[in-house]
Amino acid sequence: MIISCSDSKNPQPGLLPPMERYTGAWYGVINRLKREGRFPDNLDILIISAKYGLIDSSRKIENYDRKMDSSRARELRVSVINKLKDILSETRYESMLINLGSMYIEAISGFERIIPDYTKATVLEGTIGPRKRDMRKWILSIK
Repeated sequence: MIISCSDSKNPQPGLLPPMERYTGAWYGVINRLKREGRFPDNLDILIISAKYGLIDSSRKIENYDRKMDSSRARELRVSVINKLKDILSETRYESMLINLGSMYIEAISGFERIIPDYTKATVLEGTIGPRKRDMRKWILSIK
């Protein structure tokens, strides 16, 4: 699953994993499912961060304030695509969910060309409410 970072963050100083640092909509859904014991163990989460680019959910990060804009998305695109390509070559994923806003989707523009044939990619679009619902449904469908 690929999601964006969050404007709302836990301000605690020092380094925290993204799942503790970010407090936005997607993280609320994920953390609630984890608390309920309903989050699948075999689901990897990648995050596109305006500061760090494409990161794994286990990487510890500092608190920061950097907004994604078109210029930053273009600047990150090559490194994000290359890192995603490396990840997809190392692990065989049956399905992938991409839940990114318009600025963040620019940072992975062209990802369709690197997704293996055996990976079904679902891209969520629309407003936050339906995307939260659809993301939750998709997560719960993982076996």
